Amino acid sequence: MVRLDDFYAVKVKRAGDDGFGGELIRLSADKEQGTHLFDIPVQADPQAVEEWAARALRAYREG
Repeated sequence: MVRLDDFYAVKVKRAGDDGFGGELIRLSADKEQGTHLFDIPVQADPQAVEEWAARALRAYREG
């Protein structure tokens, strides 16, 4: 899990041979579990997953 800030994180997962995907979550008080916000589509590498999550979080916050 990669924390984006104090409240949000991205869980990066291998998506078979296609690349990496994951999910954007809002962290709970215990910081281990969280509330699922978005599935992240398959990207070429983990860095691309983190960048996609950061853009999605910005859009989510802006409404």
